[in-house]
Amino acid sequence: MIAYNYCYSTCLGRVQPFQEKYKFGVVNLDLPNGLVGQLKDNVTVAPNGIMYVKSNVRRGLLGRMLTELLDTRVMVKQAMKGAKNDRALKRVLDARQLGLKYIANVTYGYTSASYSGRMPAVEIADSIVQSGRETLEKAIMLVNSTKKWGAQVVYGDTDSMFIYLRGKTKEEAFRIGYEMADAVTAMNPAPVKLKFEKVYLPCVLMAKKRYVGFKYESVDAEEPGFDAKGIETVRRDGVLAQRKMVENCLKILFRTQDLSEIKEYCCRSWTKLLENRASAQDFIFAKEVRMGSYSEAGAPPPGVMVAARKMLEDPNYEPQYAERVPYVIARGTSGSRLVDRAMDPLDFLNNSALQLDADYYITRVLIPPLERIFNLVGADVKQWYQEMPKLATVEHNSPRKARGLSLSPGKPNIDEHFSNTQCFICGRPSVDSEGV
Repeated sequence: MIAYNYCYSTCLGRVQPFQEKYKFGVVNLDLPNGLVGQLKDNVTVAPNGIMYVKSNVRRGLLGRMLTELLDTRVMVKQAMKGAKNDRALKRVLDARQLGLKYIANVTYGYTSASYSGRMPAVEIADSIVQSGRETLEKAIMLVNSTKKWGAQVVYGDTDSMFIYLRGKTKEEAFRIGYEMADAVTAMNPAPVKLKFEKVYLPCVLMAKKRYVGFKYESVDAEEPGFDAKGIETVRRDGVLAQRKMVENCLKILFRTQDLSEIKEYCCRSWTKLLENRASAQDFIFAKEVRMGSYSEAGAPPPGVMVAARKMLEDPNYEPQYAERVPYVIARGTSGSRLVDRAMDPLDFLNNSALQLDADYYITRVLIPPLERIFNLVGADVKQWYQEMPKLATVEHNSPRKARGLSLSPGKPNIDEHFSNTQCFICGRPSVDSEGV
């Protein structure tokens, strides 16, 4: 908007009339006769065919507003550097610069809000989107066509590019990266600028906005930083053990490129969980609950069931709308529903007889994210688990009482595991299930 002076106050409408009318937003744009001819050398035509006067004729209101917002944000960030010792002031300044950033980011949305907006102008919104796309496509063409760089753009989206430099060292990647940034910046009007951010060595690019790698932000950096976007290591809907395991496996892959070490680490982690030696705190889910918005046709989510049980004990336990309710999945009898095995973490920890449902956590929580990553390099994580030696678990049930019945429901008792088959009076073997 700043570079091309896109604004309500600078728009001249379409190059060619639409249905013999010059539409602008929801109104007709009536221009004086001969005005476009007089300004033909000072007009910018957007990719969608909308004309705007250049800033030397009239500077747009949106451009001026954005310039002031961005300049003010730069000043606030400079003030943050001088407030290192004052944590309270630093938090206030950080909140202000974020607020300025959000206002600048929603300016485009303001022009395209056709239902809830006060000044909808789809023509301006389309000009912004298509100009941004055109700028990105020109940058991709420049990088791919410059032979001396030997680069290939593998991913480009909105305002960023991932460039593959095959066979280049870290130092060469930084040098070429700065050359690319300068070349793309030079071919665009100010203040459009391509900023070179970092080098990933190595990197796994899974899908759009989902990638992970070891990042170097300067050529002198010796130790890389672990950087991930859109995968389980940064998402909040999983468990801590899932994030730890995915991150550790990726670090092993990046450092050794040895799948056998990753397999060994996974098997150790799974064995620890199967033998009930893992910390329950690493397996707590915390998902949003919206009471009153679920259908009665099927079973509710586990978090809803845990919240409902707590509400039966005390109505004050009712969670707020979209509040995250913690729960764990305990091991139960075969065929039991998942929602029936969901428990409050404190209730689970207070009952030493309960165990985590290791098979559920391994097959449904830990393995799927690892599969999405390591299937790309030809590893079958599910097969690792199937071939791993496991201890057989036997479910003990007393022949003298019904399945699942406990003599002391509140607390387990060792007497439940034994049954007396001797008559209390004569001492002979009893044929009665009551032992008399």
